[in-house]
Amino acid sequence: MRIALVGGIYGKDPDFRRKLQVTPETILERGLRERGYHVATFGHYTRVDSRQFDIVHVHHLSYGSVRMALDQSGAAFVYTSLDGAAMTEGASHILRELAARFVALRADAVIAVSKREAEFQKRHYPLTGAVHEVIPTGVDAKNYVYGRANTSCQYNPWQLLYVGQLIALKNVDVLLRALAQLKQRVELSLIYHNSTMEESLRALVPELGLQGRVHFLGAKSPQELAAEYQSADLFVLPSSAEALPSVITEAMLCGTPVVATDVGGVREQLAGYGVCVGPGDPAALASAISCVLDNYDRFVAQGEAASVYASERFSVDHMVDHHLELYTDLLARRGPRRRHSAMRVPIDAILRTGVSVICATK
Repeated sequence: MRIALVGGIYGKDPDFRRKLQVTPETILERGLRERGYHVATFGHYTRVDSRQFDIVHVHHLSYGSVRMALDQSGAAFVYTSLDGAAMTEGASHILRELAARFVALRADAVIAVSKREAEFQKRHYPLTGAVHEVIPTGVDAKNYVYGRANTSCQYNPWQLLYVGQLIALKNVDVLLRALAQLKQRVELSLIYHNSTMEESLRALVPELGLQGRVHFLGAKSPQELAAEYQSADLFVLPSSAEALPSVITEAMLCGTPVVATDVGGVREQLAGYGVCVGPGDPAALASAISCVLDNYDRFVAQGEAASVYASERFSVDHMVDHHLELYTDLLARRGPRRRHSAMRVPIDAILRTGVSVICATK
């Protein structure tokens, strides 16, 4: 089986890839290679000769997914959107939504990472004739093992941790505003590979009276990150949109209590091992954090069970097994691929809409 994986990470420069070493695409790539499969990787703007592959699996809505939707080779086209923003009411640009519908219409298989995403896709995308599966993103449990090295505010302030990008979608400013409302002594460490909003967030710290309490740590390797999870008292993810954030799984694997916003598949992912709160509300987020810290013994007591659950539910083996089952099913199917049917709109219109206007590189 010859497999091509297309994803935004594969088009990034070496410096970016050193900062962001693990993504859903790279996890799948490594798992497939370890099983002995031939895997080639491409960025969205790298030409893929689909005739050389049995499976072309594209992650994210971008140039590569639109191009594959227009492809006329015999390769099976698998699409994983990982687009948490699309599930947020009012978040999608109309042209981007049209492109997402077009790609879903032409894909032989559409993969959702949570039941909530799958339900959204059923409501919004034309999936008749496509294989439609829920396959959660796996996380390597060898990197993130259960272990608590935190002090639980015995010698230091409560240690909070955020891991992600410093971009508007992540609502880190909301977390800082929540921090300023807490009655408990707390400090916050920020780990990130994308520093887009770092300057404005640093400026917000003194404005909120948080000097010396917010630490901008930058990027960390998986091994360094595991140590940060294990030494943190609480992990907080305040995003306005997510698909199925691996950082929550990583925190659960390490036994770290979690407070996160109820977006995408987060509530399903936590499975009761954590607290969900609505996005964009500093007071509500502060209240949720205070609730966990005031009842810390109860939440930390769930840590080992949460780690066991996460290691079983979000294992890489589980992820790879299900992808291989899907690939095998597609290759066994006879007849033309979905995208071989006649289009009702001109190709040049699709290209202008899907590439020039909508599909920013992921």
